[in-house]
Amino acid sequence: MFRELEVAKKLALEAGALILRHFADSVEVSHKDSGEVVTPADREADDFIRKGLADAFPADAIYSEETADSSERLSRTRVWIVDPLDGTSNFIERGDNFSVSIGLSVGGRAMLGVVYNPRRYELFAGGYGIGVTLNDAPVHVSDAKDLSKARLLVSKKEMKKGLEGLFPSLSLIPMASMAYKLAMVATGLADGVFTLKPRKEWGTCAGIALVNASGGKAVLLNGKDICFNRADLKQQAGFVAAGHALLPLLFDEVQKIISKS
Repeated sequence: MFRELEVAKKLALEAGALILRHFADSVEVSHKDSGEVVTPADREADDFIRKGLADAFPADAIYSEETADSSERLSRTRVWIVDPLDGTSNFIERGDNFSVSIGLSVGGRAMLGVVYNPRRYELFAGGYGIGVTLNDAPVHVSDAKDLSKARLLVSKKEMKKGLEGLFPSLSLIPMASMAYKLAMVATGLADGVFTLKPRKEWGTCAGIALVNASGGKAVLLNGKDICFNRADLKQQAGFVAAGHALLPLLFDEVQKIISKS
């Protein structure tokens, strides 16, 4: 996986530089058929990453948010799962939480991930059997064991819809970009992350690969492991991700709240 990791890192850095060039100008915003916002930065970064991956690994499939899906990928063992600009709304708002997310699924398992936040110049990279680095320095998940003191990342959009009121005893930190939130957990900059809504593969594959590679784990709220390169656009449920000591505590707390709501 070392060559794959180096290629993905290079593409993420260059795509991040491309996105920042758009960031410096007024952002042209349009909407997809689904109603989601999209910008020229999303599409140009997508074109750039897909071409780079296709040139380097022509036998692999590529599954990207900004490109029409094809069922052909379902027959492939190796599939690159890409969100060229995760957190587009934050990018439009001139925030600093958006990221480039490049993940590799092998046999349905998230095996490698690169997440790059170009505004903070943070490059998270790693994979199965390789470990994880932040700007080339080795990192790992936190060893947090106390849920009441844990730094827990959640979606800004979910927070606005009342998530904080459901978990008054927890320290919730709202942040955009699921890929970036997962990368923060993988490097110990946060202790855990959870979401109550099913998530799309593009923004989770790379981050979950990083969490797994750095000694943590992510699990769906239905108790199942997270699999990738599925026919469905979204996962079957929301999920939690954290270090092994905190994960069962966080999972149980979220399940308790769900059962009451």
